[in-house]
Amino acid sequence: MPRRRSSFSLLALLALSQPLAACDGQPAPGPAPDAGSSAPAPAAAGAAQDRLGALLAAEQRRAALEVSPADQQSRDVDVRRAAARALARIGGDAARPGLVRALADEDDEVIAWGAYGLGSSCKEHEGETVSMLVARALARDAGPGLSAAPSAVAPVNGGAAAASAVAPAASASARGGGAAASGAAAGPPRLDAGGAIARAIGRCGAEASEPTLVAWLEGPRQRAVHAAYALGDLAAIKLKLREETLVALLNLASGSAASPPVPEALYPIGRLEHVPLTVIPRIRDVAAARLAEAGDARLFAVRALGRAGEAAVGELARVLTTRGVFTASERAEAARALKRLGAPGQRALADAVASLVPSADPIALTGLVSEDFGALLTALEALGAAGAARKPLRDLAALPPPPSAPAAILRRVAWLRCGAARLLAGENFRDPLLLGCDVTAPGAPGSKPDAGAPVRGSIGARAVVEVIGRGAITGARLAAFRAYAESGELRAREAAIELIASHEEIAGAPDLLAKALAAEEPGLVAAAAEVIARQPQRASEAPGQGKRKRKAGREGKDAPTAVTSPAIEAALIAILDRPAARDDPELIGAAIDAAGALALRPAEARLEELCRSSYPTTRAHAGTALGVLRGRKVACDAGLPGDAGAAGRPAVAPPVGEVPPEASALVREPAVLTFDTDAGELTMTLDPALAPVAVTRFVDLARLGYYDGKIVHRVVPGFVTQFGAPFGDGAGGPPGRPALRCETSPVAFEPLRVGVALAGRDTGSSQLFVMHARAPHLDGQYAAVGAAAGPWAALVDGDVIRSVKVRN
Repeated sequence: MPRRRSSFSLLALLALSQPLAACDGQPAPGPAPDAGSSAPAPAAAGAAQDRLGALLAAEQRRAALEVSPADQQSRDVDVRRAAARALARIGGDAARPGLVRALADEDDEVIAWGAYGLGSSCKEHEGETVSMLVARALARDAGPGLSAAPSAVAPVNGGAAAASAVAPAASASARGGGAAASGAAAGPPRLDAGGAIARAIGRCGAEASEPTLVAWLEGPRQRAVHAAYALGDLAAIKLKLREETLVALLNLASGSAASPPVPEALYPIGRLEHVPLTVIPRIRDVAAARLAEAGDARLFAVRALGRAGEAAVGELARVLTTRGVFTASERAEAARALKRLGAPGQRALADAVASLVPSADPIALTGLVSEDFGALLTALEALGAAGAARKPLRDLAALPPPPSAPAAILRRVAWLRCGAARLLAGENFRDPLLLGCDVTAPGAPGSKPDAGAPVRGSIGARAVVEVIGRGAITGARLAAFRAYAESGELRAREAAIELIASHEEIAGAPDLLAKALAAEEPGLVAAAAEVIARQPQRASEAPGQGKRKRKAGREGKDAPTAVTSPAIEAALIAILDRPAARDDPELIGAAIDAAGALALRPAEARLEELCRSSYPTTRAHAGTALGVLRGRKVACDAGLPGDAGAAGRPAVAPPVGEVPPEASALVREPAVLTFDTDAGELTMTLDPALAPVAVTRFVDLARLGYYDGKIVHRVVPGFVTQFGAPFGDGAGGPPGRPALRCETSPVAFEPLRVGVALAGRDTGSSQLFVMHARAPHLDGQYAAVGAAAGPWAALVDGDVIRSVKVRN
């Protein structure tokens, strides 16, 4: 079906770019301020305060129709900003007209929200949206200087306006012991209208996106950087860029006599899986040259070298093995880049591991608690086989833990020992080095590792499960597999359940899946449901056990047919009925997908109920499952199950949700959280300016002691550190706390930025992540809630947060 052509002309958009109050020739509603004073009249201030509270409620309920044109024409810039922010976060067709109005505003922050929202809601409107965005950019260039936001999202009316919506972005000096004292950047990040427009053009992926952004590469440096990031967004959508685009990016990255290099131009190249052979030599030369210049963007040069072929191996090996010159993030990224380069990269990784293996000296091993540890760990994970590294790997697998070592050192020794042991073991799940690799949970004195019983430590158990999965899971291997799949350490059990999808030979799979679906832990439940959704036949009992029969075939014989396990059917129905599961979009989505894959007729009425959920991801899953049951495409976007794309379908807005309790008791000022961890004292400053409800949730949980004793369940060296899952496996949130609505914003995810972990839209709850390095692909996709300080990258999976203290 051809896309509709844009009905917007450039002249029309230039007209829209004038101040909004003048668009229809009528003055904006509301009383004028007193002459000679910029302060609002008391009545106006009170009305603005009420509207700010109402707009925050509309944003949280996802009620686009509650944001009125009057809000967007208000003389109070805070109201216009709050209206644009609400519409941008709500998204969809109902928000689109208001986002177009926001794009035409005179305030840079309102424009930024409008562009950001349009870029997130341009499906089926790609060409039209990009035309509007380009015209708005041209109008901004041609018009008089627009009023920039005095602060990122600071209400100009001060505390009165903030009282019902968000906290003011106070200065560092006024905060005293706030962000500045903790080492984090003071104040929330600014919203950049030009950057938001460029990124929206890239994310819409229209035909005009690429040539427009290439032309912008030749503009001022800031615009060129925005265009480069936007081309990275486009590359992720289209999976390719034109050769002339790559040449333009390389020219910008290499610089000239008249202009310095722009290393950010290498970012889109690192987003591509494949690049034309004709540009590979140039990528290698330009990226290698940028290694000489330190900065956040140097990571993009390392990543680009991973697309530059075998000749880039030497440079990447140099980055990986050179401490001090290159950051821990760059060295970890070099290891991942070498993995992409096949056999030459594997040889370089083997040599690097040999040079990075730590001394067995107990004093030297105390240095493992550092950010550099991630480079060695990533190199081990990037190795596909022991190969030439067999000798250093044997030394590493037998690395003796220091006597009386603290848990943090033992954990890192275990990661090294188990990482080496799983490479040496091949398919031998009984390898003594593998079974004894985890020194965090040793057996009784004098006991020997037993392949018939699960090892006790999480690190070792997961390593054993990985090795079990390398061979056919039958006989003795099946017995070992069942030991991990039925009980034992949670994350190893989840990993074992996940193997069912790729090992059809596993006997008794329905029984294992049914037990997992009945578990208390949402991550284990979701793991089983996802296996069923991908491989529904794994939920069926063997044909010989089934009572149903197929109708007689051509041969006139009845043939037994597989029957879905009744225990699995009952477990899935129970999950769909569970109120707590419906407040967890990740869990309920997995259960819906499984019910749909199995075409469970008893679930149809429940799926219709879920079609009316206020969570968009739940509605999407329910529509897909109903489509399977009914044999046609079904959409739940309006909260009603109906034929997707049916002509004459009523335009009904999606159902709205409840205002979360956090919205009635918002945190007003930035809060400093101090973490006592296995890697020392770490801090973060959570600022409610951009994400008031999420920050209130996290501060409340910290004050209640929720994070005390929690483990850090995910660390990707060079990328993120993540924590806050109730069971330490990355799933779920605290009981009685429904999933948060996304409070995303067009903010850059830079090193030490703190964000809300998600598994889809509106699925955040209690989990936070801290960035190790610049990650433009996260910009606008996650809620930025603050900034951290300290060596967060020195943590590893399994480290413990002993306690958290909160200070305003």
